[in-house]
Formats: sequence, C-alpha cells, structure tokens
Amino acid sequence: MPTPRPYLAVLILMLASAALPAAADEEDQQACDGGHALADGLCFSAVGTLDAVQNLRGGIRSGPAAIGLLNLGLEADLERLMGLEGWSATMSVYGIYGRQPTPTRVGSLAAVSNIEAVSTVRLNELWVQRSFGEWGSIRAGQLAADAEFITAFSAGNLVNGTFGWPVSLANTLPGGGPAYPLPTLGARIALGDPDGGTGIRAALFSGNPGGKYGVDTNPQMHNRYGTTFSTADGIFYIAEAVTGGEAPGGDDAPRSWVLKLGGWFYNGGTDSVLFDETGLSLADPASNGVPQRFRNNYGGYGVGEVTLWRGDEGWLSVFGRVFTQPDDRNAVALQLDGGLAWRGPFGRSDDTFSVGVSWARIGNQSRSYDRDVNEYGTVWPIRSAETVLEINYDFAAIKDRLSIRPLVQFYFNPAAGEPNEQRSPDSSLPDAVVIGLRLVATL
Repeated sequence: MPTPRPYLAVLILMLASAALPAAADEEDQQACDGGHALADGLCFSAVGTLDAVQNLRGGIRSGPAAIGLLNLGLEADLERLMGLEGWSATMSVYGIYGRQPTPTRVGSLAAVSNIEAVSTVRLNELWVQRSFGEWGSIRAGQLAADAEFITAFSAGNLVNGTFGWPVSLANTLPGGGPAYPLPTLGARIALGDPDGGTGIRAALFSGNPGGKYGVDTNPQMHNRYGTTFSTADGIFYIAEAVTGGEAPGGDDAPRSWVLKLGGWFYNGGTDSVLFDETGLSLADPASNGVPQRFRNNYGGYGVGEVTLWRGDEGWLSVFGRVFTQPDDRNAVALQLDGGLAWRGPFGRSDDTFSVGVSWARIGNQSRSYDRDVNEYGTVWPIRSAETVLEINYDFAAIKDRLSIRPLVQFYFNPAAGEPNEQRSPDSSLPDAVVIGLRLVATL
C-alpha cells in the first residue's frame, strides 16, 4: 500500500481553508462542533499537521527532519441518523509520512513531535458510545487512552510528545501503551461529568497494541495499518477521578481549576531492570541474562490546572503533572512536568503562547545496574534524568483554519545519559537545541 504524503495534504488544506467562506464554516460548526455536515447527524473533519524541525546541535546529529500527519474523521449521531437514543460513533484514519526527528536527530526519551510515527496509513479510533445523560457514558471499540486520560488543557499547544502521553508510560508499557500512534481494543466508562464538572472515568485496554511480535520488531511495523486488533499480553487498566470548576467560554477556554488523581495497572509480565532470575545483577558476567519476571506493573499520577487570569480577549492558565511507578521494573520511576498557556497575548485574541518543561528521573535500580556495568569493567555512563523545555507561539493566520507555530526545544541530558550507538557506544549524548515550525490546517 503506498504511503500518503501529508506535506501535500497540508498545503491543499491551507488553500481550501482560505477559499471556504467563513459563514458556511460557522454554520457547520454549530451542527458539527467544528466539522462539516455530510448529513443530519453525520460530520466529517480533516486536519493536516506538518512539523519541520532542525537540530542545531547536540543529540545524535545535527540536521533537519520533517513529518506530516493527515487526520480524517467521521462522527455519527446515531440518534439523529437512525433513531438510536443516546448512541454515537466515531472513526478516524491517519496518514503519516516523513522522518522521525527523535530517533534520527535527538535521541531523547521524549518525542520531539507528538505526531511522530512510522510512515503509513493507519486506522486510529473506531468506537461506539452510549450516553446516559448526566449519569455518564459507556464507550467500546478501538480506543486511544491519551484521547481522554492524563490530559491537561493548558498543554494542548505543546508539540513535544511527553506533554500528552508521558515518557513515564510510553517507555514502560508494551508497544508504548494504548496511545498515539497505536490505539487498541478497549472499553471505557464515565460516571458523572469528568469533562465539565466532577466524575470518574475508567477503562481497560488490550495489553500490547502491537500484538505478538519479535523482540527486534518495531510494534508500529507489526501493526502498521491499525487493524491488528490485538488481544495480546494481558490487560492495561487505567482510572482517574476528576473535579473542578466551570469553563466560561466553551471548548476554547480552560476550566477555572481542575484536579485529576489517577492510577494504572498492567497485569502482563514485566522484566526487572536489575536482577536476573537467579538474583544476580544482569551486569554480572555470571548472570544467565534472563531478567527476573514480575507478574504486573502499576503506577499513579496527578494532574492540576488553574486559570490565573481571564479577560474579554484571552486567559492565562498553568498546569502541572506528576507520575510515579516502582523503580524495580521501570527505568523512569518519576516524572514531573508543567507549564503555561497564554491565550490572547499582545492583543491578538486568537494566538497562544505556550511553555512546557518536563523532568523524567531514572530509578535507583536502573542506576544500580549502570554502576554494576562499570564495576565489571565496561565504561558506561550512570543515567540520571532528562529535562525538556519547549517554548512556542501559535499564530492564527486564518482563524480556526490555519495556524503557524514556531517553536524551540532544549534537551538537557538527552535519554537521561544513556549512550546512543549512532553517536557513541559509551558516552552520553550532548545537550541538544531544536528549532522548528508547525503548520496546522483545518478544513
């Protein structure tokens, strides 16, 4: 199957966005929450995203990289279409093409771009939902956990991937977990109103979105088209309780405050980061090389947001998140991130200025492994933590249609100090500086 070229798709969407009259767009938005009505109760959306970045220095090697994503979606109100009260359905498809900057340029734990993935056409989410009004809803099908869980509204314009699905989970769960670019089979229940008030959401997902694949196989390549519908390797559970204030201004404005407390549990097997099955260090020449096996994995997290200022033409909101998990089976044992979003800076009501910083700490047992490697005669850096700082400005070139987002990212101790063979097999990667530009076109 030929791969799509979202570079071209983004340019086409830019031209189409400029050509469509604003009045028709407002009419469609009222009927479809931002999409375009194909029929009463059936909405179509198309969003093209293009990231072009340049690694100025450090990391694996300097140089450019670009990747594009075309996201096509259908949303169906089955009550209006077929008379099924409370039922709705969604399907979305990705087209991805380009070079991934993280493995080729920077080598960090955190993905430079949150649209990075193997070039392909992939089925994303495909689900049906039954709403029970103020009581909540039930959803089932192929789901992505990062569509609802662990999110921070104020982080929505940050480009680095860790401000969505965090490094602590992406580098822990099989296949990176049930999140972009690999959703998987699952079911979700929401009680109350976790999106706009107080409530609880909980879900279970297939444990490995890549399915059954060899040790040296990229799970994205194994489930390249998103149609593996994996049921492999146990079950991943996640739940969070949410409370907070209202959101004056609708979907384009943050709530006055939000607090989320959550946890996750994976019942598939997980390897020790330090010991083999006989109790020796995996770095010991006498070790049999087979890691000690744990029957499960788990962690907890919290998300907080506060709107510090709200005016007629904008708002200022800050967020913070914390993730923790046991260090005997996870390399990243603690992650903290936070930042701010300022909507309406410099009198431009549709622009947004964003800042985000993330710190991912390597656990003590992984650091003990590094020390053991050195003790047994191999030169190897002792990992510590990776810090990422991003600053960007989202310029609304055409309101709700086209945005231009220049950005800069700083990487301190990329990969937390772990060597990368593309640059050096026994020394840490140097700090990196990345500049870039994101274009987002909405049809």
